[in-house]
Amino acid sequence: MVKILLVEDDKSFGYVLTEYMKLKGYSVFWKESISKLMESIANENYDLAILDINLKDGSGYDVANILRKERPEMPFIFLTARDLKIDQLKGYQLGAEEYITKPIDEEILLAKISVILSRKKGKTPIGERLQWNSISLDSVKRELQVGEQQYHLTEKENLLMSAFLITPNKLVLRKDILQEIWENQDEFSRNSMDVYISRLRKYLSQGCESTIRNVHGKGFVLE
Repeated sequence: MVKILLVEDDKSFGYVLTEYMKLKGYSVFWKESISKLMESIANENYDLAILDINLKDGSGYDVANILRKERPEMPFIFLTARDLKIDQLKGYQLGAEEYITKPIDEEILLAKISVILSRKKGKTPIGERLQWNSISLDSVKRELQVGEQQYHLTEKENLLMSAFLITPNKLVLRKDILQEIWENQDEFSRNSMDVYISRLRKYLSQGCESTIRNVHGKGFVLE
């Protein structure tokens, strides 16, 4: 059974969402604070985490940093009432697979979770290892090697880097990236994609001379 970690301090909302997801076949572990979360992640392996941002003893951003350190292989999404663009971009910069604002459509939430979990199972990455010049990507483990530097990638970072390494020095269309990885071409998805590409550029800049060049109005080229 799929194990979901829910970090939410609103007792009413947390209870309703937990019961709904249990009815749909998920095993949900609901934690109301960061202190309770720490003991939980030390003893349980989860398939995905759902994080609120406003918590009594910290923020969902703090939780995201903890998860990236303690459970880098575990995807997470933000589910929060904070709908400012700056909050959404920060969420993606921390590695979130999705940023969903309340009130939510539970069916849409479960559909997004299903897509993320399918990617986690290895259905989307194309091959075990992709290499070009001093860049090497194990797309199953989501490990990127750039020169002497190594990074553990999020799901979306992994999919993006795979797309560029399959066709280095060739144009990867922006619309294709949005359709295949974000499954949407709205402004929010475009902004999110740009954040992730900026992060990949930062990784590349630390260990090699390659970069991801923007081709205005069309897409990107790894060169």
